[in-house]
Amino acid sequence: MLGRRCGMRRGRAAVAALAVAAAALGSVTVAGCSGFALPPKKKPHPTFASNPAAVRIADAPALLVQCAIRTAGLRPGSQSWLSGLNVHIDSTNAIDFQNWFRTHDAPGPYPETFVIDGHRTHYLAFGAQWVRKGDMWVSTHTARDSPQAQRTSLYAWSLWAAAQDRLPPPVCGTSVTAAGLQAKVYGPSGNPW
Repeated sequence: MLGRRCGMRRGRAAVAALAVAAAALGSVTVAGCSGFALPPKKKPHPTFASNPAAVRIADAPALLVQCAIRTAGLRPGSQSWLSGLNVHIDSTNAIDFQNWFRTHDAPGPYPETFVIDGHRTHYLAFGAQWVRKGDMWVSTHTARDSPQAQRTSLYAWSLWAAAQDRLPPPVCGTSVTAAGLQAKVYGPSGNPW
C-alpha cells in the first residue's frame, strides 16, 4: 500500500530486472573487473611488534617437531627442512614442512614407532594416558574425532604453546625454552617468544 501511495509501484518484470542487474553488478565486482575504481584491499601482515601471538602460532609446529625429535624419537626421514636431527625452516622449505606437519598433526596411528613417556607406540600423543596392547602402548583415546585424542596431538599442543607463550612440557620437557629453540629452528629472525 505504501509503495502505491508514493508512486513506487513496480511490476514483477521490473523487480526481476532489478534483481538481475544487482546480481550482474555483484558478479562483476567479485570478478574484479577494472571498470570499477575500488581501492586495493590492504592485506594484513602480522608483525612481531604488533601481533607476536600470530607469529608464535605459525612458528610453534616446527618447534614442537624439533622437541618430538629430541624427546619422542620422531624421525621424519629425509626432508628438505631437516638437517640430521635438527629442524631448520626457511623460505625454501617452509611449504614442505607445512605439508609434512599436516599429515602428522593428529595423534595417529603412524607406521613409525615413537617413545613417549617411556612407552613405545605408533601414536604421537603427548600428555595422554596409555594402555598396553601386545608389545606396544596405545593412547586411551585414539579416534581422530575424539576430543580427548585431539587434545594430545602436535596440532593442539602448537596452539597451546602459542597461547601460553612457552613450550609444553609434555612435548618438550622443561630444559628448553621457546626463545632458544626459535633461534635454532628459524635462525636470526624476529623472535616472538
